[in-house]
Amino acid sequence: MKQKINIHEVARIAGVSKSTVSRVISDKGGSVSPKAAAAVNEAIARLGYTRNTFAAGLRNARSYLALVVVPDIANPFWSEIVRAVQDRLEGEGYSVVVGNTDWSEDRELAYLKLFGTGRFDGLIINSVTDDVDLILEAGIPAVLIGERSETAQIDTVGTATHQAATLALQYLYDQGHRRIAVVTSETGSERFLSRRYTAYKDFIQAKGLELDPELVFTAHLSAEGGERLTRELLSLPGWKDRIDAVFCGNDILAISIQNSLRAAGVVPGKDLSIIGMDDIPAAALTWPALTTIRKPRAEMGRMAAELLMKKIGDPSRTPEKHLYPGTLVIRDSVAHLRS
Repeated sequence: MKQKINIHEVARIAGVSKSTVSRVISDKGGSVSPKAAAAVNEAIARLGYTRNTFAAGLRNARSYLALVVVPDIANPFWSEIVRAVQDRLEGEGYSVVVGNTDWSEDRELAYLKLFGTGRFDGLIINSVTDDVDLILEAGIPAVLIGERSETAQIDTVGTATHQAATLALQYLYDQGHRRIAVVTSETGSERFLSRRYTAYKDFIQAKGLELDPELVFTAHLSAEGGERLTRELLSLPGWKDRIDAVFCGNDILAISIQNSLRAAGVVPGKDLSIIGMDDIPAAALTWPALTTIRKPRAEMGRMAAELLMKKIGDPSRTPEKHLYPGTLVIRDSVAHLRS
């Protein structure tokens, strides 16, 4: 990781003035003696800087550091996005610092305070708090990952959640499912504006089905959340007659539910259909292989990096929003009731 540029430290080690350091690294040596120039370059090397990066940062008043904050780096969905961001930004000479909040508001606020110190040139974040004003107050280029239709002040990259959720629900419906449960996140933006639930409600009403509040669940979108939710599902009186499918907020949750169902003697994909969201690599490896909605993670990460570079280059530009459609991936976790 590139260190933050410090002209004072270079000048101290080289035994010269700050103006001398500035003239040397900006390629405007002028009256700087060869001895002084050599001392400056030696000091830069001792501090571990590359001369070109040091010079560029000083000329542009940039740190060439970007902060990327995600809620769960252990989830391959987020790690693939971070990797795509890093690959793109490194091509622009940037180093990436990754912050993992574990869905904690306190952790996110700590990262936002760090962001506000000016150590970073830009921020890419999937916000747990949805505190857009706090991000804007930092006055530094930022990009949100995740659909925020009410946020026009910040560049946004995400999935067209209503479309993606409706695609999953329509597939369940086409396979003969009518008693569909939905599980959304108990943390993050879902608390403020649950697009999955909105899509679910719209779909149920459009099909003339009964909206049963007891089939609407929230959970932590994790393996532990899946275990707890499975216990909750199976504790419903007469659950076999009340639920025939579960639409899950992400694949981690869906895979955990499948594992927990099998442990309880319930066969996923036969006794109870499961459909996920994200299409992480493990979705194809679990048993049964998980039917899910694919999100273009690499494309989202690259676009987030592109928007950040645009904002750094022109802070006054009008923010953009890029929402990618979900794609249905059919595997084995949904029963074909009609057949």
